[in-house]
Order: sequence, then structure tokens, then C-alpha cells
Amino acid sequence: MRVGECPSCRAPVEFRPGAGKVKVCDYCHTVVLRGEANLESLGKVADLADTQSPLKVGISGNYSGNAFTIVGRIQKGNGAGTWDEWCLAFDDGRTAWLSESEGEWKLMFPLEGIGVPPVDQLRPLGSFQLRDRTFVIEEVGNAQTLSAQGQLPEFNHEHVYCDATGSKGAFCSLDYADGGTGEAFVGARVGIPQLGFDKSDLEPTPKKDALKQARCTNCNGPLELKAPDAVKRVACPYCGALLDASHGQLAFLQLLEKPPYEPVLPLGSQGTLEKTKWTVLAFLIRSTTVEGTRYPWEEYLLWNQQAGFRWLMNSNGHWTFLTPIAAGDVGLAFRKATWNGKGFKAYQQVYAVTDYVAGECYWQVSVGELAKASEYVEPPESINCDETDHEVTFTHGKMLTDAEVKQGFAIKANMPVAQGIAPAQVNPHKAKLGSGFAWAGIWSVVFIALLVGFSVIGDTRQFMRTAFTVPPDVRPGTPESQQFSEPFTIDKKVPLELEFEAPGLDNSWLAVQLDLVNEDTGEVVQVSPEASYYWGVDDGERWSEGSKSESKQTAEVDPGRYVLRATPSFEQPSPMPREYTVTVKADSGVGLCCPFFVFLLLFAGPLITAMRSSSFETRRWNEAVFQSSPGVSTFPYAKQEDDE
Repeated sequence: MRVGECPSCRAPVEFRPGAGKVKVCDYCHTVVLRGEANLESLGKVADLADTQSPLKVGISGNYSGNAFTIVGRIQKGNGAGTWDEWCLAFDDGRTAWLSESEGEWKLMFPLEGIGVPPVDQLRPLGSFQLRDRTFVIEEVGNAQTLSAQGQLPEFNHEHVYCDATGSKGAFCSLDYADGGTGEAFVGARVGIPQLGFDKSDLEPTPKKDALKQARCTNCNGPLELKAPDAVKRVACPYCGALLDASHGQLAFLQLLEKPPYEPVLPLGSQGTLEKTKWTVLAFLIRSTTVEGTRYPWEEYLLWNQQAGFRWLMNSNGHWTFLTPIAAGDVGLAFRKATWNGKGFKAYQQVYAVTDYVAGECYWQVSVGELAKASEYVEPPESINCDETDHEVTFTHGKMLTDAEVKQGFAIKANMPVAQGIAPAQVNPHKAKLGSGFAWAGIWSVVFIALLVGFSVIGDTRQFMRTAFTVPPDVRPGTPESQQFSEPFTIDKKVPLELEFEAPGLDNSWLAVQLDLVNEDTGEVVQVSPEASYYWGVDDGERWSEGSKSESKQTAEVDPGRYVLRATPSFEQPSPMPREYTVTVKADSGVGLCCPFFVFLLLFAGPLITAMRSSSFETRRWNEAVFQSSPGVSTFPYAKQEDDE
């Protein structure tokens, strides 16, 4: 190690090899720069704020088999909060940074020899590439170095930072210090157990013991905070005072209006959702205004010591469980989002304002906050994006039934009655639609198979086929026009089909009364088929209508010896003989009308379900709204009302 004297207090200053050229004097907090010839002072830093971090300079750990030591610490602030960044010196010569903010840890290594985008091109939801990997920007802000400790690679007072995420958990931070060109640091989120610290070296983590039994500074009401280590804002449920808790003690900020009603889930209550036990930390009311009408909804902040934070949203009695996801895992296109291999359709984009807050929040919430909220749906899931000027957050939503929420939190009172259709609500008719058409198709195949089977095994015998000729110059319907077939035998009781064909019809008609006469009993079965066929040419186009044949069915006839008597009727005069053929055979089919009605019955249910499904989707998308700015709305999916 190189040892020198502090330029300010002359105390010894030791530099660890390879750990950086800046050291903060342990005695007077002077920032000392190791120059080529001597040590230089870069000014003094304030005392470290008590952030209740479990880490400290000097302890060692191990990450993925590589040992390291914490050699330095920087405290930064952006006006909304304070966080720590720890400098790690690995035994193999590498330097890394461990960032600690809002209960999350990010381990990042510097990415050398690459260019970074200009600072003026950075904006939330923008993207950039580093070595063929795409990162989506989640936050852009300004930070100041508030304090420091130990040995550091460099020291800067002002920073523009950009936090971004890539796919599969990758994290990137761009740092533009004191107007510099910018550096890139790439890594991932980690947990303390992954860093291999000796538990005996860690500081006690529940730092804010004073907040566990804190009282409101406005009304002195007991607060009993559930997550004192993570809380930054506390809204008193008794008087509505909004309190700052970011520095380990409560400070009054403003007095909020009391809520118009009690929350369904009381603050501090516990319940189990998604197999995890959650504590209700905060209750918020947010709303959007569309064409002069305010639409509110409720949001409950849930917390679990291991799992972290989640959201439970109640909108018009519909419940959605929201889990934070990385922006880098979400793909956005025109009115479409993709996540985890699924596609989501854009449903709405509105400007949401925070109207009321109670309980503990991990961010510095304030009433009146405005954010652009976008929602993409693929029922029963959704992708939700909240965007401000400096930050964007994504959550994955999954709809829950009121029964799941009621059972999970052991609610005895009646739950809010769901109204309307939720954006990601499952279409109950669509779920039945596929199975309905599938079963209709299956039964149609069965029915067709039965028809074919009966046709194959049915009675297809032909008893008689006779060609008749109407002599010329006979009057229709007279005894002179009558003709008879040869006798034929029907050996068993069977329904009959009589086919009548007049292939020579030309712009005329021919009807015939067919009498089946049972010579044994004298019983007569009568049918009267008719054929008509007309054609012509109009404006150079040929037309035709009618048919030259017709079939008639009978009920079952008794067995016996039969003769067919045919009495034709026709247009007069009759300049030439008219020929026609009559065939008598067993009727083995059920007729064309029966299959039609069977198919109609089979598909009636699915068709009705399809209409209901379409109506459900129409009502859903009629509520979709897109706001280009607060108060300016368009309804691309809705039916526009006629102007009065």
C-alpha cells in the first residue's frame, strides 16, 4: 500500500493497490486524490447518512467463486431519496460496484472501450445497444454525491444517471459525471446471500427501530409500521397527514384529505395470494378523467419480507394482482406488447393522478402525482406501464376472482360487486365457443357416418322402372291419357320413393298422378309429382328455371302385387309425344330435410355462443380509450355516437 499525508489534517492516508486513486480521509472527510507526485485535496464531504445498510467498508465476500473486499462507499441523492453504492475490489484485479436502493441490490462491472449514447438522447422507454445487447431505459435523473468513505476509482460531485434493463435479468447503468462523456456499467440484480459475506460481518438490518412504534407527528396516533426498513412515505390513517420517513424519523409533509370510504383490505391486514403471505402496507386511490367524467380505482401495496412488493388493484369490483417486471423483457410495437413469449393488445392509454394515499410507501409518493398509464391485455393477463418524465415501470397483471381475494384475506364483509367488463377479463363465451364447435363437429361426423351406414345397409331395391309416352292429340287427365306398368311385387312392408323424370321438357311443364294399386287388397297409394322447365335469352344472356324431375316419398306400404297407373297432365295443345320415366324403389334414406335440421340443431348452440362472445368483445373494446394528453381522448375501437 502507498501511504501519504492528508493535505488537510496531515493524518496518514493509505491507498490499496489497484483499488482506486481517490481516498476519503478517515479523520477529516477530505477527498484525497493520489496524483503523480503528491496527494491533492478535492474538498470535503459531509458525514455519512444512516441508511441502515448491513454492509460496511472493509468486509470481504465471494461472488461466483471470486473473492472481493469492499474498499469504498459513495452516498448519492436525487432529491427524492438517498442510496449507497459500494466499491468492490476483486482479488483478480477487477473493480465492481454494488448499488443498494429500495431493498434491491445490483452488482455491476464497468464495460470498457465502448461508446455510450449522448446524454441528451436518453429518455424513459428509449433504448440503446451495448455490444449487440439491447437495453430499455427505465429511469433518467440527476444525482449528487452527498458523502463518501474509503478508497474509490474516482470522485465526482454531479451525475446524470440512466438505469436500463435488458432481457433475462440484465441491468445497465450509464453514468455521466460532471459533464463527462459517460461510462457504462453492466450486471444484474443479486441478493445478499449470493455475495458470500460472513453473517458475523454484516450490520443488523432492521435499522429503523424507532419507526416500529412510531406515532404520527400531527395527531400522535400510533402507526406500527410493518416495513420500517423500506418505507419512505407514511400516510397516517387517522388524520391523513403525509409524513417523510426516509431519514429514520418521521417528518410532516402535508395534510391529505380523508378517503371517501374505508378500504376493502384494512392497512396491516395479512392474506395469502399466489401461495405467498402478504401484508397490506398502503392504500391508494388513483383516477383518470375522460371527457369530463372521473373514473377512480383502488391500489393496495402488498409486502413480503422475501418476495418484496406487489400491487393488488380493484377497479369496479374487478381484482388484478400486479408483479413488477423489467422493461428490457417487454417488447413494444404499435398498439402491441410482447412478454414471456405472449402477445398483448393495447387496450388503453390514460393519464392517471394519485388522489389519496394511506399507509407506508417505498417511494416518495405525493397527492397529485400524474403518470401516463398504458395497458395491454391478453385475458386473463395484462402488461401495465406507468410512465413519468423521468421514470417508467412495468408490471404483469393477472386477474383474480373476488372469491380468491376474499378467501386469501379472510374478509367477512361483502365484496364489491363487479360492474361492467374488465380490460383483461376472460370472455366466458369464448371459452365455451371452441368446445361447442368441436362437439358440434364431432356429432356431425357421427351423424354423417350414420347416414352413410344406413345408406349402405338400407333397403335399396328397385321394384319397377317404366318409360311412358303420352300419345299426341289426347287431353290431359283423361282415361285416354292413362297408362299402366307391368305388375311388380313388394315382398315386405317398406316406405317407397317414386322418381319422376321428363328429360324432353322444353319451355313446358308435365305433371302426373301416380296411383300404386295393390291388386291383392285394392288399396291405392297416390302421389303427384310435377316437372317444369323454362329457358330463354335476355340481352344476350341465357337463363333457365325449374327442373325436369321430382321425387316423392310414401309412408310404408303393405306387401303385395302392385301395378302403377299414370295419368299425365300437361299444357295443350300437345303437338308431339311427351316421354317420361317413373321409378319405384325402396326409400332407404331420411330425406334431405332431416339432415339439414339435424345440422341446424347441432350448430345452433355454438352459433348463439359465438354471437354472445362477439357481443362481449364489442362491449369490452367500446370502453377502450387512448389519451394523447390529459383530457384529450380518442376511442379507436368504440362506436362513435352520432352528433346531436
